[in-house]
Amino acid sequence: MRLESTRYKGAGRGMHPIYTPMVIGISGGSASGKTTFSEALAQSLDGIGPVILNQDRYFRDWEDYPPEEREAVRTANHPRAVLWPVLIEQIERLLARQSIQEPVPGTRARRQGTPLHLVEPADLVIVEGHLIFGNENLRDLMDLKIFLDVDPHERVLRRLLRDTQKGRTDLEAAAAWYRRDVLPNFPVYTESTRQYADLIVPFDTFNAIAVELVAAGIKATLASRMDQDGEGAASSCGG
Repeated sequence: MRLESTRYKGAGRGMHPIYTPMVIGISGGSASGKTTFSEALAQSLDGIGPVILNQDRYFRDWEDYPPEEREAVRTANHPRAVLWPVLIEQIERLLARQSIQEPVPGTRARRQGTPLHLVEPADLVIVEGHLIFGNENLRDLMDLKIFLDVDPHERVLRRLLRDTQKGRTDLEAAAAWYRRDVLPNFPVYTESTRQYADLIVPFDTFNAIAVELVAAGIKATLASRMDQDGEGAASSCGG
């Protein structure tokens, strides 16, 4: 099967930097604008060639449960929804300058037939999702954690509009799912994890200034790592 590929722009073919890539985590409630912020940040850093890993692509397919039990346990807002060991392994591979494939077996995306996609290593890995700060092992891989703060009413409106567009579901079904899965889990597994954020960004409307400031900080940090890498390489050659 032919794989689509995200090319690594951070280094020439066959030339792999020694320094460790940066990992940025973007979290916040459902419909808080995580994908919008992540894509805007990636666009601002296009010269670096960042890659984005979306937590939702690692939602489990629930096939390990008997068919009659799946609907009762199915969730998208509880930590058990995500294949954490797989997601963490994928990030660790990127940190080791190794390519990965998405979607992986056992995920909802794989079951739905999402085409295989080759993700190549880059200097910056952006991980976005509403549950990612709740996993300590994943947090430990992040250099910067950003939580998007959005008025709850605005998030609900965005969520309902998103879920009912293009005939994916009707308002009644969207509201029922929100009551069943989002309302009881959000305070426990998403809102509470803002305590782990290094930066909280207001995002009721698109916050271009925040994107620019974060991008500038990332550029400075990567430049510093490159300089240290160069100094280390020169020292080794001189010794």
